[in-house]
Amino acid sequence: MITVGFLPWWPANPYQILLKQELNKLGVRVIGNPPLSLLRLLIGRDGLDVVHVHWPHGTYKTTLQFLHVLIVLIAYRILKNNLVWTVHELDAYESRHPRRDAWFRAVVMKLSRRLIVHGEHTRRVLIEHHDYRRPIDVARHPSYIGWYKDAVTREQARAKLGLPDDARVYLYFGYIKPYKGVEDLIQAFGQISVDGAILLIAGKPLDEAIKQEVESMAAADRRVRTFLGYIADDDIQDFFRSADVVVFPFKNTQTSGSLMLAMSYGCPIIAPRIATLPEYVNSDMGFLFDPESPGALEHALDAAASAPLSSMAANARRRAESMQWDTMARSHLASYQSITD
Repeated sequence: MITVGFLPWWPANPYQILLKQELNKLGVRVIGNPPLSLLRLLIGRDGLDVVHVHWPHGTYKTTLQFLHVLIVLIAYRILKNNLVWTVHELDAYESRHPRRDAWFRAVVMKLSRRLIVHGEHTRRVLIEHHDYRRPIDVARHPSYIGWYKDAVTREQARAKLGLPDDARVYLYFGYIKPYKGVEDLIQAFGQISVDGAILLIAGKPLDEAIKQEVESMAAADRRVRTFLGYIADDDIQDFFRSADVVVFPFKNTQTSGSLMLAMSYGCPIIAPRIATLPEYVNSDMGFLFDPESPGALEHALDAAASAPLSSMAANARRRAESMQWDTMARSHLASYQSITD
C-alpha cells in the first residue's frame, strides 16, 4: 500500500474527497494534512511514501508556518525525493502576499519529482515558460455528477428562486473574486436586450468591498438578481436547474471546478478562450469568447439567446459523464508508483 499525504487538506472542496475515495479503492492510503515533522522524517517514522501538494499557498498562514513548511519540504526532497504537485493554478490570484506565494510556488516546482495538471495548456506553459524538465502528467478534471443533489425540476427550482417560467436565465455561480470577472459580466449583461433575460449572481464574495460593488452594479439593472453568500450544498441544484446557460467571465484561471459542476448539471457554458478551458468546452456545448476583445462577452450572451440550448445541454452532460474520478485516480496511482518503485 502506498501512503500519500495531501497538502493542504480542504474537505470543503469535494475534489480531494472524491479523489481520495477512488485512490482508496486502488489501495492508496491518503492522509489529509499529515504532520510535517522534521524529527519523524529524520528517524524514518513519517510514514509517507508520497507528499502530494495541491495548493501551496494553503499550507501556511503565518511567516513561522511558511518557514516550517519550506524547511520540511526541502528535507523531503533531499531525503526521499517524493514530492508531487498538482498545479491547480499557476498563480494565487487573490493572494495577500503575492511575492512570497509566487516564490514558494517556484520552490515547490523545483522540489517536485513530477507535476500533475488538468490540461495540455498548463503542461506547455510549465515547459515553455517555467523550463520544467521533469515528467508532467495530464489528468483531466472529473465531473461532480452524483455528489450534489439533483432532484428538482426546472419549474420547481424557478419557483423556489422566484423566477418566471419563460425567462431566459443566465447564471454565474461560484466565489466572487476580482479575477472572476463578475463586474464585467454585469456590465456586459446590461448591454444586451434579450426578451425576458435575467442574470443570477450566486456565490460568496471575497470581501465586503467586492460585495458592495456587485450589489451596487446589480441595483442599477432590475434584471440582475444576487444571492451573495455561502450557497448550501442542498440548494446548489436550484440555481443550475433554473439556468438556461452558465457564464464564466474569468480574467485568469487554469481550470475550473465550477465549470465542471455546471457541465455535471447539463448546462450550456459561456467561458473565455483561455488556459485549459477550450479543452473542456467546445461549440457543441457552449460559447468561447476572447476576454481581450471588446464586446466579446456581450456577443456571447446575445448568441446564447438564439442558440439550440437543449442540444448543447445534452452534449455538456455527456461530456461530464465521460470524465470519471476513477480515471483520474488511476493516473495518480501511476504517478505515485513512478517515484516509489
